[in-house]
Amino acid sequence: MSKVIYAESDMNKVKFDRGEMEERIADIYVSADTLRDGETSTKREETANTAPNNGPGDQQTDNRAIKDSEDKRNTLFQSFSLYKINATEESDQLQTRYNNLTKERDLLQTRYNSLTTEESHIQAKLFVIDQHCQEGWRYFDSSLYFLSTEKKTWEESRQDCQRRGADLVIKHSKEEQTFVFNLHLRAWIGLTDSVTEGAWKWVDSTSPTTGYWGARQPDHAGHFFGQEDCVEIYYGQDNHVKAWNYDKCGTYHYWICEKAV
Repeated sequence: MSKVIYAESDMNKVKFDRGEMEERIADIYVSADTLRDGETSTKREETANTAPNNGPGDQQTDNRAIKDSEDKRNTLFQSFSLYKINATEESDQLQTRYNNLTKERDLLQTRYNSLTTEESHIQAKLFVIDQHCQEGWRYFDSSLYFLSTEKKTWEESRQDCQRRGADLVIKHSKEEQTFVFNLHLRAWIGLTDSVTEGAWKWVDSTSPTTGYWGARQPDHAGHFFGQEDCVEIYYGQDNHVKAWNYDKCGTYHYWICEKAV
């Protein structure tokens, strides 16, 4: 009898233990759910704490940050633009200076070339002068003068000058007149009116602009009218600017040739 009761008690105990186990299992599931919900809530709080705050204060902070960024960008752009402008101006100044130096160099080169050419001409001129002076010519004011040692007519005298690459002397200035006068010759010069009486012409067909006639010259009256058509320089006159005398072209005189150097 007692065994049965004991047995039943054990069954009840077993039943009790099973019910208690089921309750504990349920508590475990509840605790697990609670723990999971707590973790989820914690994550939401953390997410909420790290998420941007869209409140009015935060919006102003964001706008200020954007404005500061734009200001910095504008400042950098202005600085770059100013640098670019300065660099361009400096480049233009350097280019202008380079152009000026190039022009100056070209001018100096042109001057050097001109001086070199002039030097060559002077050397050639000196050579010609030296050669002619060795042959009896005399030099004065860019011209060479040949003094004859024999006498010929005016036409023959001119032909001799032409064979020498020259012509009878033409007086272009008072200084040249003085130079020729001081050669102390009574000699033919390149002036005649043989083509038209009274119309005096140099051998280059130009008319004299200044005359250095002697006293009462030219005299178209008298016994030899129309026969004295050629001019000589007569050093025996007292005044060197009054030393021209016209004579018959067939008269024999010394002569003076002239050629430009």
